[in-house]
Amino acid sequence: MSYGFGKLCKRLVLAVLVLLLLMAGVAAFAEEAPAAFQPIYPLRSDAPALTEYGLLPEDSEEDYYLVIDKEAGEWTYIDHEMFINIRQFKDVVERDRNLIWYETEIKLAPGVKFQTQHANPEHIGRKYLYAHDFARQKQSIFAISDDFYGFRVYAKRRPGVIIQDGVILADDTLSQPHWTLPTYDVIALYGDGSMKTYLAGEIGAEELLAQGATDVWCFGPVLLSNSEIGQQVLEKKFEYINPRQTLGMIEPNHYLIMTVEGRHKDSDGVGLVWCAERMRDLGCTEALNLDGGNSVKLVFMGSLINSDRHYNKENDRTVTSMITLGTFPLETILGEEE
Repeated sequence: MSYGFGKLCKRLVLAVLVLLLLMAGVAAFAEEAPAAFQPIYPLRSDAPALTEYGLLPEDSEEDYYLVIDKEAGEWTYIDHEMFINIRQFKDVVERDRNLIWYETEIKLAPGVKFQTQHANPEHIGRKYLYAHDFARQKQSIFAISDDFYGFRVYAKRRPGVIIQDGVILADDTLSQPHWTLPTYDVIALYGDGSMKTYLAGEIGAEELLAQGATDVWCFGPVLLSNSEIGQQVLEKKFEYINPRQTLGMIEPNHYLIMTVEGRHKDSDGVGLVWCAERMRDLGCTEALNLDGGNSVKLVFMGSLINSDRHYNKENDRTVTSMITLGTFPLETILGEEE
Protein backbone atom coordinates (compact mmCIF):
# COMPACT_ATOMS: atom_id res chain seq x y z
CA MET A 1 0.00 0.00 0.00
CA SER A 2 2.75 2.45 0.99
CA TYR A 3 4.80 1.34 -2.01
CA GLY A 4 1.94 2.17 -4.41
CA PHE A 5 1.37 5.51 -2.77
CA GLY A 6 5.04 6.42 -3.07
CA LYS A 7 5.04 5.47 -6.75
CA LEU A 8 1.99 7.63 -7.34
CA CYS A 9 3.66 10.57 -5.61
CA LYS A 10 6.71 10.25 -7.83
CA ARG A 11 4.51 10.26 -10.92
CA LEU A 12 2.66 13.34 -9.71
CA VAL A 13 5.93 15.15 -9.01
CA LEU A 14 7.23 14.20 -12.47
CA ALA A 15 4.01 15.40 -14.09
CA VAL A 16 4.22 18.71 -12.25
CA LEU A 17 7.84 19.18 -13.33
CA VAL A 18 6.95 18.47 -16.96
CA LEU A 19 4.04 20.91 -16.76
CA LEU A 20 6.26 23.61 -15.25
CA LEU A 21 8.84 23.10 -18.00
CA LEU A 22 6.15 23.36 -20.67
CA MET A 23 4.77 26.54 -19.09
CA ALA A 24 8.25 28.03 -18.95
CA GLY A 25 8.77 27.22 -22.63
CA VAL A 26 5.47 28.83 -23.60
CA ALA A 27 6.32 31.92 -21.53
CA ALA A 28 9.76 32.19 -23.14
CA PHE A 29 8.23 31.86 -26.60
CA ALA A 30 5.67 34.53 -25.77
CA GLU A 31 8.46 36.86 -24.65
CA GLU A 32 10.41 36.27 -27.85
CA ALA A 33 7.44 36.47 -30.23
CA PRO A 34 7.06 40.00 -31.61
CA ALA A 35 3.91 41.84 -30.65
CA ALA A 36 1.39 42.61 -33.37
CA PHE A 37 1.96 45.97 -35.03
CA GLN A 38 -0.06 48.84 -33.59
CA PRO A 39 0.08 52.18 -35.45
CA ILE A 40 1.00 55.22 -33.40
CA TYR A 41 -2.24 56.84 -34.56
CA PRO A 42 -5.34 54.68 -35.21
CA LEU A 43 -6.47 54.25 -38.79
CA ARG A 44 -9.93 55.18 -40.05
CA SER A 45 -12.90 52.90 -39.47
CA ASP A 46 -12.95 51.94 -43.16
CA ALA A 47 -9.33 50.74 -43.09
CA PRO A 48 -8.84 47.07 -43.99
CA ALA A 49 -7.74 44.44 -41.50
CA LEU A 50 -3.96 44.23 -41.50
CA THR A 51 -1.53 41.43 -40.79
CA GLU A 52 0.29 41.31 -37.47
CA TYR A 53 3.14 42.97 -39.35
CA GLY A 54 0.92 45.94 -40.28
CA LEU A 55 0.49 45.23 -43.98
CA LEU A 56 -2.32 44.12 -46.28
CA PRO A 57 -2.87 40.34 -46.26
CA GLU A 58 -1.80 38.52 -49.41
CA ASP A 59 -5.40 37.43 -50.02
CA SER A 60 -6.73 40.99 -49.75
CA GLU A 61 -9.29 41.92 -52.41
CA GLU A 62 -7.58 45.30 -52.85
CA ASP A 63 -4.00 45.92 -53.93
CA TYR A 64 -3.67 48.97 -51.69
CA TYR A 65 -5.46 51.26 -49.24
CA LEU A 66 -5.16 55.01 -49.83
CA VAL A 67 -6.26 58.10 -47.91
CA ILE A 68 -5.57 61.67 -49.08
CA ASP A 69 -7.34 64.12 -46.80
CA LYS A 70 -5.57 67.47 -46.60
CA GLU A 71 -8.37 69.04 -44.55
CA ALA A 72 -8.05 66.36 -41.86
CA GLY A 73 -4.26 66.37 -42.12
CA GLU A 74 -4.08 62.67 -42.93
CA TRP A 75 -2.34 60.78 -45.72
CA THR A 76 -2.11 56.98 -45.71
CA TYR A 77 -0.87 54.27 -48.07
CA ILE A 78 -0.80 50.56 -47.24
CA ASP A 79 -0.07 47.60 -49.50
CA HIS A 80 1.52 44.18 -49.11
CA GLU A 81 5.00 45.64 -48.59
CA MET A 82 4.66 49.03 -46.92
CA PHE A 83 2.65 50.99 -44.40
CA ILE A 84 2.89 54.79 -44.61
CA ASN A 85 0.81 57.02 -42.35
CA ILE A 86 1.35 60.80 -42.30
CA ARG A 87 -0.36 63.02 -39.74
CA GLN A 88 -0.31 66.81 -39.56
CA PHE A 89 -0.21 68.64 -36.23
CA LYS A 90 -0.66 72.29 -35.28
CA ASP A 91 0.15 73.53 -31.80
CA VAL A 92 1.88 76.17 -29.71
CA VAL A 93 5.12 74.67 -28.41
CA GLU A 94 8.14 75.87 -26.47
CA ARG A 95 8.46 79.63 -25.94
CA ASP A 96 4.93 80.17 -27.31
CA ARG A 97 5.94 79.31 -30.84
CA ASN A 98 3.33 78.41 -33.44
CA LEU A 99 4.28 75.16 -35.07
CA ILE A 100 3.04 72.96 -37.91
CA TRP A 101 4.67 69.58 -38.24
CA TYR A 102 4.14 66.15 -39.75
CA GLU A 103 4.86 62.72 -38.32
CA THR A 104 5.29 59.92 -40.83
CA GLU A 105 5.15 56.40 -39.45
CA ILE A 106 6.51 53.76 -41.81
CA LYS A 107 6.51 49.95 -41.54
CA LEU A 108 8.22 47.94 -44.26
CA ALA A 109 8.28 44.27 -45.11
CA PRO A 110 11.71 42.62 -44.75
CA GLY A 111 13.86 43.43 -47.76
CA VAL A 112 11.97 46.62 -48.66
CA LYS A 113 13.99 49.76 -47.99
CA PHE A 114 14.42 53.45 -48.57
CA GLN A 115 16.07 54.53 -51.82
CA THR A 116 18.07 57.70 -52.44
CA GLN A 117 17.36 58.89 -55.97
CA HIS A 118 19.16 61.64 -57.86
CA ALA A 119 17.85 64.08 -60.43
CA ASN A 120 20.97 63.34 -62.46
CA PRO A 121 22.44 59.96 -61.40
CA GLU A 122 25.29 60.20 -63.92
CA HIS A 123 26.42 63.59 -62.60
CA ILE A 124 25.32 63.86 -58.97
CA GLY A 125 24.48 67.42 -57.92
CA ARG A 126 24.27 68.73 -61.49
CA LYS A 127 20.49 68.93 -61.77
CA TYR A 128 17.85 70.39 -59.45
CA LEU A 129 14.07 70.00 -59.47
CA TYR A 130 11.15 71.14 -57.34
CA ALA A 131 10.41 68.30 -54.93
CA HIS A 132 6.94 67.48 -56.29
CA ASP A 133 8.26 67.45 -59.87
CA PHE A 134 11.10 65.20 -58.74
CA ALA A 135 8.71 62.73 -57.07
CA ARG A 136 6.38 62.72 -60.07
CA GLN A 137 9.21 61.97 -62.46
CA LYS A 138 10.28 59.05 -60.28
CA GLN A 139 6.62 58.00 -59.72
CA SER A 140 7.41 57.84 -55.99
CA ILE A 141 4.69 57.08 -53.46
CA PHE A 142 6.63 58.88 -50.74
CA ALA A 143 9.63 61.20 -50.86
CA ILE A 144 11.49 63.49 -48.48
CA SER A 145 14.44 65.81 -48.76
CA ASP A 146 17.65 64.18 -47.59
CA ASP A 147 21.16 65.03 -46.39
CA PHE A 148 21.87 67.31 -49.40
CA TYR A 149 24.93 65.23 -50.26
CA GLY A 150 24.53 66.13 -53.93
CA PHE A 151 24.83 69.83 -53.14
CA ARG A 152 28.09 69.23 -51.27
CA VAL A 153 29.43 67.39 -54.32
CA TYR A 154 28.33 70.20 -56.62
CA ALA A 155 29.82 72.88 -54.34
CA LYS A 156 33.06 70.89 -53.94
CA ARG A 157 32.59 70.61 -50.17
CA ARG A 158 33.55 67.74 -47.93
CA PRO A 159 30.95 65.03 -48.74
CA GLY A 160 31.12 62.93 -45.54
CA VAL A 161 30.44 59.19 -45.39
CA ILE A 162 27.86 58.19 -48.01
CA ILE A 163 26.70 54.70 -49.01
CA GLN A 164 23.81 54.08 -51.38
CA ASP A 165 22.49 50.63 -52.31
CA GLY A 166 25.60 48.97 -50.96
CA VAL A 167 28.01 51.20 -52.91
CA ILE A 168 30.41 53.63 -51.24
CA LEU A 169 30.00 57.04 -52.87
CA ALA A 170 32.10 59.03 -50.41
CA ASP A 171 34.35 58.46 -47.41
CA ASP A 172 35.71 61.89 -46.59
CA THR A 173 34.57 63.13 -43.20
CA LEU A 174 35.71 64.93 -40.06
CA SER A 175 37.58 63.39 -37.15
CA GLN A 176 34.90 64.66 -34.76
CA PRO A 177 31.50 66.37 -35.03
CA HIS A 178 31.47 69.93 -36.36
CA TRP A 179 29.89 72.73 -34.33
CA THR A 180 27.98 74.04 -37.37
CA LEU A 181 25.70 72.19 -39.78
CA PRO A 182 26.35 69.70 -41.10
CA THR A 183 28.08 68.12 -38.13
CA TYR A 184 28.92 65.13 -40.38
CA ASP A 185 27.24 62.60 -38.08
CA VAL A 186 25.59 59.72 -39.93
CA ILE A 187 22.71 57.28 -39.74
CA ALA A 188 23.25 53.84 -41.28
CA LEU A 189 20.55 51.52 -42.62
CA TYR A 190 21.39 47.81 -42.43
CA GLY A 191 20.13 44.86 -44.41
CA ASP A 192 17.99 43.63 -41.52
CA GLY A 193 16.06 46.90 -41.50
CA SER A 194 17.80 48.31 -38.42
CA MET A 195 19.34 51.78 -38.20
CA LYS A 196 22.25 53.08 -36.14
CA THR A 197 23.61 56.59 -35.65
CA TYR A 198 27.33 57.41 -35.39
CA LEU A 199 29.23 60.57 -34.61
CA ALA A 200 31.54 62.09 -37.19
CA GLY A 201 34.88 60.31 -37.18
CA GLU A 202 33.51 57.34 -35.22
CA ILE A 203 33.30 54.93 -38.17
CA GLY A 204 34.29 54.82 -41.82
CA ALA A 205 32.52 53.65 -44.96
CA GLU A 206 34.48 50.39 -45.33
CA GLU A 207 33.67 49.32 -41.77
CA LEU A 208 30.01 50.24 -42.21
CA LEU A 209 29.86 48.23 -45.41
CA ALA A 210 31.52 45.27 -43.70
CA GLN A 211 28.89 45.47 -40.96
CA GLY A 212 26.13 45.13 -43.53
CA ALA A 213 25.11 48.75 -44.07
CA THR A 214 23.23 49.24 -47.34
CA ASP A 215 22.74 53.00 -47.07
CA VAL A 216 24.30 55.81 -45.03
CA TRP A 217 23.08 59.41 -44.84
CA CYS A 218 25.37 62.13 -43.51
CA PHE A 219 24.27 65.40 -41.92
CA GLY A 220 23.59 65.63 -38.18
CA PRO A 221 23.69 66.12 -35.38
CA VAL A 222 22.65 62.80 -33.84
CA LEU A 223 19.24 63.29 -32.22
CA LEU A 224 18.98 59.87 -30.59
CA SER A 225 21.39 56.99 -30.01
CA ASN A 226 20.20 53.99 -28.00
CA SER A 227 17.22 56.14 -26.95
CA GLU A 228 19.54 58.80 -25.49
CA ILE A 229 19.50 62.37 -26.80
CA GLY A 230 22.70 63.37 -28.59
CA GLN A 231 25.25 65.39 -26.66
CA GLN A 232 25.36 68.33 -29.09
CA VAL A 233 21.58 68.57 -28.90
CA LEU A 234 21.68 68.52 -25.09
CA GLU A 235 24.26 71.30 -25.17
CA LYS A 236 21.68 73.33 -27.14
CA LYS A 237 24.07 74.19 -29.92
CA PHE A 238 21.27 74.09 -32.51
CA GLU A 239 18.34 75.75 -30.79
CA TYR A 240 17.73 78.43 -33.41
CA ILE A 241 14.29 77.97 -34.95
CA ASN A 242 14.14 76.46 -38.43
CA PRO A 243 12.21 74.08 -40.65
CA ARG A 244 13.47 70.58 -39.78
CA GLN A 245 13.62 67.10 -41.28
CA THR A 246 14.51 64.05 -39.20
CA LEU A 247 14.89 60.34 -39.89
CA GLY A 248 14.63 57.74 -37.13
CA MET A 249 14.00 54.11 -36.24
CA ILE A 250 11.54 52.74 -33.71
CA GLU A 251 12.65 49.15 -34.33
CA PRO A 252 13.98 47.31 -37.40
CA ASN A 253 11.73 47.95 -40.43
CA HIS A 254 9.69 50.44 -38.36
CA TYR A 255 10.59 54.09 -38.83
CA LEU A 256 9.50 57.62 -37.96
CA ILE A 257 10.13 60.77 -39.97
CA MET A 258 9.37 64.22 -38.61
CA THR A 259 8.93 67.19 -40.95
CA VAL A 260 8.65 70.64 -39.37
CA GLU A 261 7.48 73.75 -41.19
CA GLY A 262 9.02 77.15 -40.45
CA ARG A 263 9.88 80.64 -41.65
CA HIS A 264 6.27 81.65 -42.27
CA LYS A 265 3.45 83.29 -40.32
CA ASP A 266 1.73 80.05 -39.26
CA SER A 267 4.82 78.10 -38.21
CA ASP A 268 7.96 79.54 -36.68
CA GLY A 269 10.11 76.42 -36.83
CA VAL A 270 11.82 74.82 -33.87
CA GLY A 271 15.15 73.85 -32.34
CA LEU A 272 16.52 70.33 -32.16
CA VAL A 273 15.83 69.62 -28.48
CA TRP A 274 12.10 69.57 -29.18
CA CYS A 275 12.60 67.31 -32.21
CA ALA A 276 14.73 64.83 -30.26
CA GLU A 277 12.36 64.72 -27.30
CA ARG A 278 9.32 64.30 -29.53
CA MET A 279 10.87 61.42 -31.48
CA ARG A 280 12.01 59.71 -28.29
CA ASP A 281 8.54 60.05 -26.78
CA LEU A 282 7.07 58.40 -29.88
CA GLY A 283 9.35 55.38 -29.46
CA CYS A 284 12.40 56.15 -31.58
CA THR A 285 15.71 54.71 -30.45
CA GLU A 286 17.94 56.10 -33.24
CA ALA A 287 17.46 59.37 -35.12
CA LEU A 288 19.46 61.87 -37.17
CA ASN A 289 18.78 65.46 -38.14
CA LEU A 290 18.78 65.84 -41.92
CA ASP A 291 19.17 69.02 -43.99
CA GLY A 292 16.76 71.73 -42.83
CA GLY A 293 15.67 75.22 -43.85
CA ASN A 294 13.74 75.84 -47.05
CA SER A 295 15.07 72.58 -48.49
CA VAL A 296 12.75 70.57 -46.21
CA LYS A 297 10.25 68.70 -48.36
CA LEU A 298 7.60 66.05 -47.75
CA VAL A 299 5.89 64.65 -50.86
CA PHE A 300 3.10 62.06 -50.97
CA MET A 301 1.69 60.68 -54.21
CA GLY A 302 3.38 63.44 -56.19
CA SER A 303 1.95 66.33 -54.13
CA LEU A 304 3.90 68.54 -51.75
CA ILE A 305 2.49 68.10 -48.24
CA ASN A 306 4.46 70.66 -46.21
CA SER A 307 3.32 74.04 -47.43
CA ASP A 308 6.36 76.30 -47.17
CA ARG A 309 6.38 77.04 -50.91
CA HIS A 310 2.73 78.11 -50.83
CA TYR A 311 3.66 80.90 -48.42
CA ASN A 312 6.76 82.09 -50.25
CA LYS A 313 7.35 80.52 -53.66
CA GLU A 314 10.21 82.89 -54.37
CA ASN A 315 12.08 81.43 -51.40
CA ASP A 316 11.35 77.82 -52.33
CA ARG A 317 14.35 75.62 -53.01
CA THR A 318 14.85 72.84 -55.50
CA VAL A 319 16.49 69.55 -54.59
CA THR A 320 19.00 67.37 -56.36
CA SER A 321 18.12 64.12 -54.57
CA MET A 322 15.41 62.64 -52.34
CA ILE A 323 14.84 59.63 -50.10
CA THR A 324 11.95 57.71 -51.65
CA LEU A 325 9.69 54.72 -51.11
CA GLY A 326 7.72 52.72 -53.66
CA THR A 327 6.27 53.57 -57.05
CA PHE A 328 2.73 54.28 -58.18
CA PRO A 329 1.07 55.43 -61.44
CA LEU A 330 0.67 58.96 -60.12
CA GLU A 331 -1.21 60.23 -63.18
CA THR A 332 -4.21 58.16 -62.00
CA ILE A 333 -4.69 60.28 -58.86
CA LEU A 334 -3.03 63.65 -59.49
CA GLY A 335 -5.33 66.60 -59.92
CA GLU A 336 -4.41 70.01 -61.21
CA GLU A 337 -0.80 71.04 -61.26
CA GLU A 338 0.38 72.93 -58.18
